This record gives sequence, structure tokens and C-alpha cells, in this order.
Amino acid sequence: MSILHPMAATFLAPKKRTGCEILDLRPEAYSADELDQSHADLRMVNRYLGDQRALLKHLAAKVGNRSEFSVLDIATGSADLPVAIAGWARDAGLKATITGVDINERTIELARKHTASHPEIALEAGDVHQLRFPDNSFDFVLCSKTTHHFTDAENIRLIQEMRRIARRGYIILDLQRSWVAYALIYLLTRLLARNRITRNDGPLSVLKAFTEPELAALAKNAGTSRFTISREPFWLLVLSGDAG
Repeated sequence: MSILHPMAATFLAPKKRTGCEILDLRPEAYSADELDQSHADLRMVNRYLGDQRALLKHLAAKVGNRSEFSVLDIATGSADLPVAIAGWARDAGLKATITGVDINERTIELARKHTASHPEIALEAGDVHQLRFPDNSFDFVLCSKTTHHFTDAENIRLIQEMRRIARRGYIILDLQRSWVAYALIYLLTRLLARNRITRNDGPLSVLKAFTEPELAALAKNAGTSRFTISREPFWLLVLSGDAG
């Protein structure tokens, strides 16, 4: 497991911020068009800043030589990552069964439009803090760029639930907190985004994100030592753990 020296992490990272992003507020706080554009911006970021590549890299390592597998994607958003997984599995000749869950009904409606040509993807509304899936019901459980929205206690519980639901392993992908990442996201959202949600939530997400030691502490406090943390391009952290 790669962990920065604590002094180096302190030097590189701004103080962790708390507080709600616009997407954390009630749906009445933003319009349907704003939500759609926010998810379009997230899809662009996930495609061009490495989220899809990082997730597929770590998922492929876990799938190994299996010919079929099942995935639960928690807080799926517009389901662009399930679509990427489905496309990769098809190209590799694998059978994938993917379920995406999101708390926002409007987001699920949007996701259904983007997954219409992917029958291997099922979508449903559900609260990440009240997952109702039985033990060991999916091979792999994923959660991308969501943990920074939660408190440490909520994230510990989330990791425990992901381990409970997963037969084989789980993957958490989120941002690495640093001044450079903050400056980059701030600049990109000003240059490329016109949506107030993206402009507000993008930079704030970096300030609410993690250093490697902080993410490792969450995993350890969730009761597991069977995990690795990897840094991926464009300030992404990937926590990859075993089930059980």
C-alpha cells in the first residue's frame, strides 16, 4: 500500500473542508436542466480525466480470468461508469450484469436514457446509507466520487456495507485533496463549464476529498486490512479491497 509521509501529505493538501455541495441539497434547489448539464460535465470529466480508465484498470485486475461477473455501482449518477464497464466486458467477450443505484429519482430517469442500449444494466433508486441487498449478492461493489460527500462515520459504514454485499471485492474511487488539484479543477470549471452546480461543486469536491492516509484510516476503521490504495493520474485515489 502506497502512503505518503504524513508531513508530505500535510504540505500538499489544503485543510479538509466540510459542507454541502449543491447536489447534496434537496432536488428543489436546482432545475432539471441544471442537473442534466451537471451530469454531462461529470461524464466528460470521467472520460477525459481518467476515471473510466482507472476504474476499468482495477476492476479488470479483480475480474481476472472469469468469464462472467456482477457489479453493483453505488451512487451511479447518469450511469456512465456502468456503460463503460458494459462496453469493456462486451469487447472482452465477458458476460457482465450491472446494477446502478442512486438516491435521486431524476438522476435515475436520466441514467435510463443513457443505458437504453445496454440490457445488462439495471437501475433503481436507493439510499447509499440504507442498502437493502443481501450479503454476498454481487461479485464486486463500486463507488466513484461519492465518499467525499459523507462524514467519516458514514464512510466507515459504507465500506462495511460494500464488503458485506460483495462476494469478491470492492473499489472506491475518489479525488485526492491537493492545492494543485484544486487549482486545476477551479480553472477547468471556469473555462469549460457554464453550469453553476459544476462551478460550485467541482472545486469544493477537491477540498472535501482525501489524502492517502485519510482514506487508509477509513478502511482500517471499517475493520479491514485487506486493501490497497493507488494514486492514478489527475489526482485520483483508488481504494481496492477484498470482501469479507
